[in-house]
Amino acid sequence: MAVSLAVAGFLLVFACQSCYNCCCWFFCFAVSVLASSSVFSGVVSVGFSGSRSPSAAASAALSALLRVVPSGVRVSVGCARGVDLLCRSFFAGSPSLLMFSVASGQFGSGRSAFARRSSRCVLSVAAGFRGLLVALPSAAVPPAGVRPSRSFFGGGSGSWGSLAFALGRGRRVLLWLPSGCLPPSWSGVSWSSAGALGAADGCWWLGVLVPVAPAPVQLSLF
Repeated sequence: MAVSLAVAGFLLVFACQSCYNCCCWFFCFAVSVLASSSVFSGVVSVGFSGSRSPSAAASAALSALLRVVPSGVRVSVGCARGVDLLCRSFFAGSPSLLMFSVASGQFGSGRSAFARRSSRCVLSVAAGFRGLLVALPSAAVPPAGVRPSRSFFGGGSGSWGSLAFALGRGRRVLLWLPSGCLPPSWSGVSWSSAGALGAADGCWWLGVLVPVAPAPVQLSLF
């Protein structure tokens, strides 16, 4: 009898613990959905840029994000492997998919063709709160000299170049970085944490270019 009561007690505790775990999972999932809904609120177009060889954590973060992109949103992506390929595969067959391919010949030839393709992809994303460029660069820190600009410059990193160009052209950006990493301290850029958005590792950062107040002018009394 004592053994039966002990077993019954163990099963009850296990059931309660399982229920608690399920509630925690549901709560985390609900928070993730609410956060992603806020990020994509009012968005009509999304662009993607990222590493040709993303880490397992970056791939998992992107896969989780792709599942919450609102239907009907125009999706712009390049022709490379890695992040580009993951996005193209996810949205394959969708009339909303807009692919920018160097092989099309419309961007010229040589290495500069890739920069022109990336620039065109970024510019296809709506400006302001109606658009969003998602970036998952291979390095957590941008190359030297890369900063928000109206001209494309990546310093060897197309992903960081696209992100900086997007900010310089008035687009919002959503940057994924590994856990423990922070976005660059660029003048005039406001970063806010968007959380994991369903990913098991890393963090998403929402970046917006804000006007920089002009330096005060000293009036002469003479």
